[in-house]
Amino acid sequence: MSAFDRATHNAGSFSAVTPGDTVQKYVISAFSAITWYNAIELVILCLTTFHSYRGCYFWSLFITSFSLIPHVLGYTLFLFAPDVSRYISVTLIVLTWYCMVTGHSLVLWSRLHLVLQRPKLLTWILGAIILDAILFHIPTTVLLYGALGGAPRWKSGYDAMERIQLVAFCVQEALLSGIYVYETIKMLRLRPERPRRLILAQLLVINIVILVLDLAVVAIEYAGYYALQVMFKPVAYSIKLKLEYAILGRLVQIAKGPSLNDADPLSNTSATSAFVTTPQGWDEQVESEGSGLQGRSPVRSRNSLVSAC
Repeated sequence: MSAFDRATHNAGSFSAVTPGDTVQKYVISAFSAITWYNAIELVILCLTTFHSYRGCYFWSLFITSFSLIPHVLGYTLFLFAPDVSRYISVTLIVLTWYCMVTGHSLVLWSRLHLVLQRPKLLTWILGAIILDAILFHIPTTVLLYGALGGAPRWKSGYDAMERIQLVAFCVQEALLSGIYVYETIKMLRLRPERPRRLILAQLLVINIVILVLDLAVVAIEYAGYYALQVMFKPVAYSIKLKLEYAILGRLVQIAKGPSLNDADPLSNTSATSAFVTTPQGWDEQVESEGSGLQGRSPVRSRNSLVSAC
């Protein structure tokens, strides 16, 4: 069997969950520390940025960020604390895995409300997210608990399902990001000023980085480093959630239009001030300034982002 065949055979292998050597243990420990640091920072940022704690966008962002902390704790117990019942650590892993993966998809879906004004399409996308959660979370969970008993059939079933769900959720997030980029490009065509094009370039770069992170998770899985993959995935999600704030800040800049007081529409101060909400949430209607827009904003009211669910 070639090296590639061995790696593919061991990809997602339940038996490969234990770190293979000391180097892997150090790397996994570093991943844990990075995830916890980023998660705590994200929770604080979420609570201090939003003045009104309501709406699908806020709660999906908050729950996804917070879930990273117990998710990594569950894997830490599973990998390094053999005295702790594996059923306890796996339960902690599974519940927070739902929040982390599907929660992040809901973050992406909620963000679409700023650029996509097609309610039926948004409803279909939400339905697809819920369907994917049922199709991939539940079978993976059942097979994982069955694999804890040591039966070879359950283990092989989990190994296959782990690879399937990983690719499926990666494709789902890529499609959500692709729709967002496509709708943002359409919106920027209404305002072709050079600063807007610079913002578009930044958004494209950010989404490419997010796609690379997803591909890295899949690549590590198929390379046969399952223990590294399960700990790198929370790191990737924490980075993607941090980039979420950068994306939204840039998008709100586009929606607000140029200000007489803003010499540089791409400055960090402008982006930050655009993102801070009022006590009522995103309740200010974004007004259009271009004559070609006929007095209507190319994006929806920011209140729709909060009341998306």
